[in-house]
Amino acid sequence: MPTPITGTISGSRAAAVLGLSEYATPVNVWLQIMGPEFCAEHGYEYPVFEGNAATRWGSAFESAIIDLTERETGKTVTDRERVYRDDYLSCHVDGIIDGALYEGKTTSAMNYREAWGEPGTDKIPVIYQIQVQHNMMLAGLPRAEVSVLVFPKRVEEWEAMGYIPSNFSDSDKICNYKIMKYVDYENRISNHGEDVSPFQWARVMAQMGYFHRYTVEAHPELQALLRLRYREFWENYVLTGTPPPVMNYDDVKALVREPIGTVVANAEITRLMAEYKNITSEIGTGGPLAKRRDQIKVAVLDWMRTQGATPDDESRDKWILRDEAGRKIAGYGRNKNGVMGFR
Repeated sequence: MPTPITGTISGSRAAAVLGLSEYATPVNVWLQIMGPEFCAEHGYEYPVFEGNAATRWGSAFESAIIDLTERETGKTVTDRERVYRDDYLSCHVDGIIDGALYEGKTTSAMNYREAWGEPGTDKIPVIYQIQVQHNMMLAGLPRAEVSVLVFPKRVEEWEAMGYIPSNFSDSDKICNYKIMKYVDYENRISNHGEDVSPFQWARVMAQMGYFHRYTVEAHPELQALLRLRYREFWENYVLTGTPPPVMNYDDVKALVREPIGTVVANAEITRLMAEYKNITSEIGTGGPLAKRRDQIKVAVLDWMRTQGATPDDESRDKWILRDEAGRKIAGYGRNKNGVMGFR
């Protein structure tokens, strides 16, 4: 009996399905959708995201951004955390405001300058544009109101200074965040005199001009294109259990956890390996040539993944790539510290 598919294409996964997310790849989303049982059966690494500074601060300020939005508009955000489903598509909305989708975001001042347009327009980052079009499509709403709170510093900098959001609620459904000033975060030792509510932080930042709002109209043609691309992804990769094309080295590592066997390179792969070694001898770890070297590494490993590897005495715990004359031209496996590497 086939392993049941556990996930859906949600609004937060939409840009990644299209290959347009800087945070996740189509392979990463595919593994999430297929689920941990499927990944275990096929030797894939199921992605587990435990959160980071950006998600901690985003969660902590979610209600505070709603508060700012309601104060500025005089409207109430309803239907918070509502879920919509349509077959294998889903979305989890921040809320509804005045008959429109509501979405709240946080970002840094640097990212805001680079990725956001003038307040009051629809110029928001591509990943959010796709997300709100996806969510409007499933919720049947004509427009989206997007609020963004801009942090003057990167939240990683604040956490390095000891300021970390902490939830003091005993309930999974109710949050009671404070921004704590920790002198020893590992042992949860804080300076309680500097504890501040996210609402206080948000209101001060809004007064300083760090709160902005955008309006995005529903785009039926784009939404139809999204449905088409979703269907292609679902039918070609999810229903068949076939991984999408890899985009980076992390994709390869997730799909090939225990490489075993020897593969004989064809002429094109041999040529790529010669280019790889020439680049390696000329550069360090940075620059455009380093990017090309990484592209070659991913292309070669992805090709090896699709070939029939034959185990021998040298390749019982790694991949070995040989040219047609039998010379070893590359290897992929764990070093003595257990770290995967391509050599």
